[in-house]
Amino acid sequence: MNDEFWVKIVTTYFNDPVGFFEDILNFYPDDWQQEAGKSVRDNPKTAIRSGQGVGKTAFTACLILWYIAMHPYARIIATAPTKQQLHDVLWAEINKWLIGTILEGKIIWKKTRVEMNGYGAVWYATAKTATRPENMQGYHEQYMLFVVDEASGVEDKILEAILGTLGHEDNRLLLLGNPTKTTGTFHDAFYKDKVDYHTIKVNARNVKRTNKDNIKSLIRKYGEDSNVVRVRVDGEFPKQEDDVFIQLEFIEQSIMTEYAKREIESIDIGVDVARYGDDDTVIAKKINNKIDPLTIRRGQDLMKTSGDILFLCTNLKEQHPNYFKQKGKIKVKIDDTGLGGGVTDRLKEVKRDKGLDWIEIHPVNMAQSIHNKFYYDITTYLWSIVRDLIDTSDGKECELILPNDDDLVGQLSCRKYTYHSSGKIKIESKKEMKARGLKSPDRADAVTLACLPVKEQTNERQRGGRAGRI
Repeated sequence: MNDEFWVKIVTTYFNDPVGFFEDILNFYPDDWQQEAGKSVRDNPKTAIRSGQGVGKTAFTACLILWYIAMHPYARIIATAPTKQQLHDVLWAEINKWLIGTILEGKIIWKKTRVEMNGYGAVWYATAKTATRPENMQGYHEQYMLFVVDEASGVEDKILEAILGTLGHEDNRLLLLGNPTKTTGTFHDAFYKDKVDYHTIKVNARNVKRTNKDNIKSLIRKYGEDSNVVRVRVDGEFPKQEDDVFIQLEFIEQSIMTEYAKREIESIDIGVDVARYGDDDTVIAKKINNKIDPLTIRRGQDLMKTSGDILFLCTNLKEQHPNYFKQKGKIKVKIDDTGLGGGVTDRLKEVKRDKGLDWIEIHPVNMAQSIHNKFYYDITTYLWSIVRDLIDTSDGKECELILPNDDDLVGQLSCRKYTYHSSGKIKIESKKEMKARGLKSPDRADAVTLACLPVKEQTNERQRGGRAGRI
């Protein structure tokens, strides 16, 4: 591409991001994406709150390409709570829209940078995880764009550092994401500081590209006005519900928490067993402090469920040999009430016959009484473990990373609690949830079992016993 042609491109599209999207990138934006592109062109600060699946990543990728192509010596700093969101999602999306266009060769894509060919030191976009304020400081240029993805999950001190860096009238800030909490800089952009921002709300119901079946499913399961629908569909901030046991804000923050890779210290599996009907059998795998995507089974018999668990355990042993060389074990915790007892018995039989000493089977009797100062029953205690691990109030760090699973989020965020006459906390029963139109929280229950701390088994009597007192 010769310089004369490049000048023509810049002259044509400098003030026309929508035209650039369509003519250069073959990206045809929805109405909200057109509004957002024009807003970044015209306004120092833009904030977008939206439901999921509305095309935020595609829009952001194309916007970054427009900005770097159109603005001389542009510096673009993109940040998000996790490397996965930045590198595997956003940066991969930039490459997708760059390949095959006339920009390829003029703009060079790298793993964490996008550079103008021949000017890489002074004309670029870079991806920096939102971990330290100093990562966002020290940038000074006329044409500078900060993009903050999943902005609700970025700490205020990071956003404050970005705001302090914006010094030139042509500098731009774009905040976007699901509105997961009712405090902080992202929330303030739509309320207290609204005069400083051009704000956009995107309801997933009104966007052509969204999965309408998934939206209907969430509404049917959790209700029109539930927080999971408000945040993940309507782009609304959550309601403050004093009687919900686990706040949605903590759940969403857990999902957006960066996983720090390290040597494996523990492998846990939680199993909530169903057989037929509307309920699912759910297997939750936790390695260190991270819950992987859940295994969901519907309408299968107990022997197949036992086989699924053993297959998962065998794969884990093959994938992580060093953990087992150090005599590490997989702790399998099963809701042993009702149908779960059949799975427990089958697993114990296979373990004994095949000498699988590296697997521990821990049946959990959900009907047993407990001796706990704060919680009335074992179900409440189990849920309190997850709640405490993800509670980030008062500056605490999140100690558990949950998968981005709509149903898991809905189940964890919808269960309410009361105080029993004994003064102890008691979460509502499944019968009470059903009366409110909610299904059994099988995904959440499997996760709570995976997080239940248990003592390592040391003798045969313990291997055959029930879970001890709590």
